[in-house]
Amino acid sequence: KLPALRLLTRPFADIEVQALRLLPQVQAALRGVAAASLHYVKSQIGSGALPVDLLPSAALGVKPAGKSSGAALNRLAAMFRGLPIPVIGRIHNGELLFDLRCLDDEQQFLEQLPRLGTP
Repeated sequence: KLPALRLLTRPFADIEVQALRLLPQVQAALRGVAAASLHYVKSQIGSGALPVDLLPSAALGVKPAGKSSGAALNRLAAMFRGLPIPVIGRIHNGELLFDLRCLDDEQQFLEQLPRLGTP
């Protein structure tokens, strides 16, 4: 019943399966604009000055097509933030990462992918 507890206790295997299921659809939606790949990451529990722990998770990494620059990466991040239901990621090593630990409504995420503009 508690969303935060449900997401924190979500098994890594479930997140990994979700990532593998979503990856081809994200790749198709971004064809010609960006490349998507699977990454194994750690989700941070807590925030600010007191992060409590790290949990294993899976993320989709998105990298602009062609020569990647900070500006291209920021434009790509803005495209996702500009969706009707904003999708927020973090930039790490030249890629935009979307940790899937807290992706609850997979269908809603997929339905808005065609609305992505060009960066």
